[in-house]
Amino acid sequence: MNIVSFGKATKQMIDDFEKLIGFTLIDDYKQFLSTYNGGTSKSGYSTFWVEELSEDIPLDVLFGIVDDVDFDLRDWNNEYKDDLLPNAIIIGRDPGAGFIVLINNAEDSGVYYWDHSLNFDKSDEDNNVYLVSDSFQSFADGLKTPESEDI
Repeated sequence: MNIVSFGKATKQMIDDFEKLIGFTLIDDYKQFLSTYNGGTSKSGYSTFWVEELSEDIPLDVLFGIVDDVDFDLRDWNNEYKDDLLPNAIIIGRDPGAGFIVLINNAEDSGVYYWDHSLNFDKSDEDNNVYLVSDSFQSFADGLKTPESEDI
């Protein structure tokens, strides 16, 4: 993974975050937090494909449970909690003002791209959230590093 890790989140850190957000995180995302606890790109930006936009979106950061307001899951989710669907959290962002959102409910489970700043012509105030993958693991596996894009 093209990421400079923020360290490892402990089980207690993850449990406390789940209490804060009021729902249980999916296992593959908990494993990511346990291993990386979020992070920023090592070199260049990794990208992920958003089918509905026909766009590769650069990934700037995956947030972690850290004491840095710019990269902390708790701060970002507290700031946007009134704008999110139930059982949804912001887990990262692109270099602009778009967010990566993880939803854990029966109807909409998966990773989504939220075009919060309406950068794309297709987006408007009512329709600006796009499915990226059905699970966090498939999202992580689908990230293209700058090196792999050249192959």
